[in-house]
Amino acid sequence: MSEQTNGPVPPGLRAERFERLIDWGRYKDALAEAGNWLREEPETPEPYNALALAYVHTEEYDRALACTDQALRLSPDDEDGWFLRAVVYYSTQDWAQMKEAAQEGLRINPYRAHLHYLLANMYNKQGKFEQAYPSIAQALDIDTQNGLYHALYSYVLANLRRFDDSRAAAETALQNDVERPQTFLYLGWAADRRGDAKTAKTMMEQAIRLNPDDEQTRTEYMEALQKNYWFYRIFTLPVFFRRFKPWQLVLTWIIASILFRPLIILLVILYMLSFMLSKAFVHVQVYGWRRAPKRLGK
Repeated sequence: MSEQTNGPVPPGLRAERFERLIDWGRYKDALAEAGNWLREEPETPEPYNALALAYVHTEEYDRALACTDQALRLSPDDEDGWFLRAVVYYSTQDWAQMKEAAQEGLRINPYRAHLHYLLANMYNKQGKFEQAYPSIAQALDIDTQNGLYHALYSYVLANLRRFDDSRAAAETALQNDVERPQTFLYLGWAADRRGDAKTAKTMMEQAIRLNPDDEQTRTEYMEALQKNYWFYRIFTLPVFFRRFKPWQLVLTWIIASILFRPLIILLVILYMLSFMLSKAFVHVQVYGWRRAPKRLGK
């Protein structure tokens, strides 16, 4: 259809235009397109959901939430409305509301794989890896070829100390997705948890290649570089000790501090020196002898 057509644009074409603008990262234009769509169909949930998605991309979460309110007012069982509410609450780390919205969405459509993924990542961020495991496993049962899901699965398995399974999941992730920086972040974290500093560095290099402007990615990349210095790794927690539970490590530390206090003090001093030295080497490696550029505010 010509762009010069004066009549109303068919709804299917509105949706297609909107999706294309989102894919291109033209979020302001997507907002305008969704607004036009809403004026043509004010009594259907789809344009409200489109507006909500655009607002999520521009990080205007209150507006996104208000749009989902309107979508669900028109259709209380609209699965896209519940999905987007879960995304908003996930982005703002309102975990109680996020879990409720995700579970409501899964009640309507239990095969919405990304809702299982969001639940898994919520538990992951809370350090509840035993609870994250069944959620990411469910996501993979639904979408078996999703590299991002396999990457998160690899990270969860690494935290559960199932290192061989974690490596296998990482290989599958790389076979299915080499385009998303988040996939490489998960794979880098998984390798780090397995004590594989070299692989972690390689994964973080790929993540920053795909998303060089992201602050978290830059931080993770710098830390991965730092951990590749042998003198730093000597004084960080060895892979052997990572097999212990947190309470066992705390108990071991207390006993060691009582029986070997001079040695513990020396190790702490050496760790601090190795940390500062490796950090300085990484700075020179990345920025040379110049200061690091100032972080830009959002």
